[in-house]
Amino acid sequence: MSSHPTLRVLMTPDYRVDNPYQALLAKSLQSQGVEVLFPTGYRRLLPIFRAVKTNSDKIDVLHLHWLTPYLKGKNSLTKLVYSIKLLIDILLTKSADVRVVWTIHNRISHDSQFPFIELWTHRILLKLVDQIIVHHSSALADIAQTYKINNINAEIIPHGHYREVYNSLIDPITARKALGLPLSGRVYLNLGMLRPYKGIERLLQVWGENKELLQENTLLIAGKPLSQAYSQKLSEQTSNLERVFLHADFVEDSQIHLFFSAADLVVLPFERILTSGSLILAMSYGKPIIAPRTSGISETLCTADWLLYDPEDNQGLLSALKQSTQTDLNILSQLVNKACDRIDWVNIGKQTQKVYQAMLIS
Repeated sequence: MSSHPTLRVLMTPDYRVDNPYQALLAKSLQSQGVEVLFPTGYRRLLPIFRAVKTNSDKIDVLHLHWLTPYLKGKNSLTKLVYSIKLLIDILLTKSADVRVVWTIHNRISHDSQFPFIELWTHRILLKLVDQIIVHHSSALADIAQTYKINNINAEIIPHGHYREVYNSLIDPITARKALGLPLSGRVYLNLGMLRPYKGIERLLQVWGENKELLQENTLLIAGKPLSQAYSQKLSEQTSNLERVFLHADFVEDSQIHLFFSAADLVVLPFERILTSGSLILAMSYGKPIIAPRTSGISETLCTADWLLYDPEDNQGLLSALKQSTQTDLNILSQLVNKACDRIDWVNIGKQTQKVYQAMLIS
């Protein structure tokens, strides 16, 4: 156990530029007396261990998040080498009397080219770390099944909201005019990185096949595409669809409120997901959400689950879209806000600080 009074945590990798999650978590921890540090500089060899050892003060806890930057490789051999390097990095870090906690955000990397290697790495890492954190209880069974392990012992700490991170909502008509959208009908929004696992192509297909049902409404898809090829694919799919707008570009933080102000609902037709920042962002703006009824999404939305659909039902997304046209969105929005109230950062900071303390005295 550390002899100094301040609990110091190294949080890695540093994704604060792309996602405010870590900055919000760090702020909530600092209010609990925890000093949170992030690695600086580029270290190709053993980046985690060297970041721990070169810090001027003793690091008590390594809080590991996404593994993507540590599992590089364009072919299986390189990927395997990087995986082994990561595991050695963690072993050396533990040898320096540092406790390791891992928040599992994804089963494996989205669009992974070598899932078997990543699963192998994750299974070993599960045995090395001192504690695991997941964002909802149903993730435990999901991870156990994915990693083919019998039991998993983890702390459940929700993903906090993004309220007060971005600009507040403005008048919907003003926002629609600013974005060049129709002023009548409902606007259905899908905002975030445009990637195949998010089911956008399926959404466009369903929308296009049911023009009469949705002809008074607008579909707005916005975000940076995974690649130029995927952007072209979506452009071709939307080219013949009326009242479908594709904004295939990165949405600046200062503009995010415009898209949510213009929208009446958010559509997130994921093909697979463990934790979704897009879901949390939509909740932070109090928007009703259409999404597959996975256990994690249901648990996060609580009673605001009116527009969730069975992901195994080929007509599920269409049914949810139909239902949305007859739903009182004001009441549903109130339920979304109540669900969002439950994921405030004060409690998350307290819970996470307790996890750190428990590891240090064990």
